[in-house]
Amino acid sequence: MFSILAARPALRASTWTLAVLAGWTVGAQAQQAAQQTGTQEINTQFPTIDVSGQRVEETADGPVSGYVATRSRAGSKTDTALIDNPQSVTVITRAQMDAQNVQTLDQAVRYVPSTSSQDNDLRFDQLSIRGFAADSYLDGMKLNRTTWFANPRIDPYFLERIDVLRGPASVLYGQASPGGVVDMVTKRPTEDPLHSITVGIGNDQRRQLGFDFGGPLDQDGKWLYRVTGLARDSNTQTDHIGEERLAIAPALTWRPDADTSLTLLTSFQRDPQGGLFNPLPAYGTVRWNPNGRISPHDYLGDPDRDHFSRNQYSAGYLFEHRFNEHLKVRQNLRYLHDDIDYYQTSVSSLLNPDYRTAYMWANVNKEHMGQFTLDNQVQADFSTGPVRHTVLAGLDYQYLRSNIHRGGAYFANYPIDIYNPDFSVLPTVPVTLDQTTRLTQLGTYLQEQARLDRWLLTLGGRFDWAHTDDRQDNAITGLPSSRTDQRDHAFTWRAGLNYKFDNGVAPYASYSTSFQPQTGTDYAGNAFKPTEGKQYEVGIKYQPNDVRSYVTLALFDLRQSNVLTADPAHTNYSVQSGEVRSRGVEVEGHAELTRNFSLLASYSYLHQTVLKSNNGDQGNHPVSQPVQMASVWGDYTIHGGPLDKLGFGAGVRYVGKSYGSADNTLVVPSHTLVDAAVHYDIDRWRLALNASNLFNKTYVSYCSSYLFCYYGAQRTVMATATYTW
Repeated sequence: MFSILAARPALRASTWTLAVLAGWTVGAQAQQAAQQTGTQEINTQFPTIDVSGQRVEETADGPVSGYVATRSRAGSKTDTALIDNPQSVTVITRAQMDAQNVQTLDQAVRYVPSTSSQDNDLRFDQLSIRGFAADSYLDGMKLNRTTWFANPRIDPYFLERIDVLRGPASVLYGQASPGGVVDMVTKRPTEDPLHSITVGIGNDQRRQLGFDFGGPLDQDGKWLYRVTGLARDSNTQTDHIGEERLAIAPALTWRPDADTSLTLLTSFQRDPQGGLFNPLPAYGTVRWNPNGRISPHDYLGDPDRDHFSRNQYSAGYLFEHRFNEHLKVRQNLRYLHDDIDYYQTSVSSLLNPDYRTAYMWANVNKEHMGQFTLDNQVQADFSTGPVRHTVLAGLDYQYLRSNIHRGGAYFANYPIDIYNPDFSVLPTVPVTLDQTTRLTQLGTYLQEQARLDRWLLTLGGRFDWAHTDDRQDNAITGLPSSRTDQRDHAFTWRAGLNYKFDNGVAPYASYSTSFQPQTGTDYAGNAFKPTEGKQYEVGIKYQPNDVRSYVTLALFDLRQSNVLTADPAHTNYSVQSGEVRSRGVEVEGHAELTRNFSLLASYSYLHQTVLKSNNGDQGNHPVSQPVQMASVWGDYTIHGGPLDKLGFGAGVRYVGKSYGSADNTLVVPSHTLVDAAVHYDIDRWRLALNASNLFNKTYVSYCSSYLFCYYGAQRTVMATATYTW
């Protein structure tokens, strides 16, 4: 369990933060009560939202008014109140994404506790939660990736909300990282007419155009539609790296009656320029280099040959039918295809004694990946005496097939001067290997949510069968190179208990597990077992009944076992005796304190340790994970008077130090960044100006070794004009 003594500094900081957030909430309650004495202008009924003047109930995967969500499906696969979930869940609403003008998933999660990203890599999202890699989901279905670079990327412009579940979630989703789940919820067809066009310009010659149309197609509202599109063209802070995107997502809902709904979701995305990989050596970024500092604008790759492009499309549906008030069924299905064409040259050695020359690596990847996901659910709501039950039973299936044509080479005979590079001397790498991979997962799960008076007990169990078939052939001769055929199975479970007081305070405790297959064999030829994760989490959630706010405090002890580490008896082989532990504290608050002022705040402390290892890093902190993170964002909008609907937003993000090498001798300093926004609504127009990293601080986001360090995003400024009718 979590060591309280070891975390006293974090607990003190968390307690103060929680007290401030709770104080703001209580103050808002008093102010709101005073306002309501003289006027009925503010409606504090909760959790309803206002859409086109009509009050409608908030749902777990629908739109949210403002910054404060109250329900989520990510932590239970049922429409459950956040305060009733026995794990930590953060919801990033559409209003928050718009206010901060987020352009990537990385930017969207930067105000979420214990959640970090690579910060400045456009190729794909690389998120970590509680010190472990996070899994990405779209509409509750996993976005699988290949073993290399074909990794689906979703633009936030097409999302209604993002739900971040922290901690193991295999009981719901099957094989998964112990860190948690990021579930993106797409925009759905709307009952009310929606027409919006957005034009944006920014630094680095950024230009983009977006549109979002929706509404009923017939008078009875049985057919609803939505079409969202985006075009973007931009340079980046790094020379020779560009960003281009064309994307569209049509959706159609059919509701033949009040109990049945079928929503078709499709998308197409073309990224002619999808970013590039730009690792930099530690000497010249984090460490001093006698030849000078490497600039964040420098690209240490071959601009003439390097490229990354993506074609991505998907089609699927969400189906739900309610037989009666006690029984309903859901079926969610999606097929997604991803093609990438990638050539990359990058520094791949320590600097030579002159501190200016190094050796390069180049890889070529032409990847084609198709994935199919199906999730069947049956939900029963009933009572047995005083106990109210929500029972969920499910069967899901995932299948992925990828064809990868790849090659790579290390150029040990061609030292490159990184301060004055000449890449023309490097040969072009050809495709030398053809790899075909098939992944399947079949899982069945059962969950019970039993409520007795103020108590809520959550129990869940799941059994999975996973199969990996990987074949690699020499692309030149056609002869087999290697073959892996591995089958795994695992049982995972979760238990949680919540108690809700009348004043909105709800303490909770939970235990959850996860598993994640890993391919390969040990020296004896035995297939590696899946890694196993387990987590204890306790906390308090606070959601007052008469003001829109939600505050959480969580303590967790998360461990991953069966981790691969060097075999001490056999060189170049691995054994599964490794273990990593993450202990931490998180506090988070979302609040609409007055009609004018909304606030987000979070703090997290992560003490992550390699408990068992043969790699010489036992007792050390894993690389790239910041020890402390804190953030606050506020938005103030004037209502009434000559400045009616003029608003201002500002945020501060602190990311503590992290370690950049397994031996912890390389320390990446902390950094503090400031974001700002101003917006003005006039008639049907919304004009906004957003700045991220306002003071243009140069910082290293993280290092994974002395070879690979990465600059964070410098100042970005973007002006947008949105017309809605």
